[in-house]
Amino acid sequence: MKYERGFTLLELMVAMSIFAMLAVAGWQVFDGVNRARERAQYQADNLALLQYAYLQLQQDMGQIIPYQIPSIENNNNALTSNLNNQTSSAQANNAQTNSAQVSPAEPFMSISAETISFIRFADPDPRYQSSPTIVRVDYVFADQQLIRRQYLSPQGDSINGDFEGISLDSVILKDVSDGRMQAYLPEPSSTFPQDNPNTNNNTDTAATAQNPLLPNGVGMSFTYQDVPITWQFALTEP
Repeated sequence: MKYERGFTLLELMVAMSIFAMLAVAGWQVFDGVNRARERAQYQADNLALLQYAYLQLQQDMGQIIPYQIPSIENNNNALTSNLNNQTSSAQANNAQTNSAQVSPAEPFMSISAETISFIRFADPDPRYQSSPTIVRVDYVFADQQLIRRQYLSPQGDSINGDFEGISLDSVILKDVSDGRMQAYLPEPSSTFPQDNPNTNNNTDTAATAQNPLLPNGVGMSFTYQDVPITWQFALTEP
């Protein structure tokens, strides 16, 4: 009579232990790959946000225009002067006098430690038949965010606190800390324009040389996701 021999209990326990170790090892490998994929996706999302913010800044900086807001007082004085002139010779003399008294153009950009404000060409809005040709744009570090503010009107100065226009705000970056703006003149400066009591305003050329209309460049430094980042943009003097 022939007896059939099966597995012993010890052999089954050894086999089950081997299968359990293989299953645990496979799960650990799969979990590691999944975590690596999540980290890579997280870094890719952060990089995409940084790229979008940089491209938006680059576009705005590339479309800065020299825009001088006319002074109402100067316009009224010029209009009164023209009405009082009765002869062409008197008008010519008055024009020469007014040209000598014309103040130099104000800088086209304002920079403080946490804000930069400038005028740029406006992108056409297809929702409206006529959209503004120029807009004021501010970049502000506030509440651990980099905020872009776009005003339809270029009037006023948002840095000095005398601007009351309605803005369209958009958050460019979140979780931002230690945000700082800089102007390169070419030496770094935390403010632009700089107060210069020795400025000579007798001629436009001399005033422009001492008080440039635009800095040579703009720098922006901040910490994003515990990573220090510095961006620099070159500007062209008009």
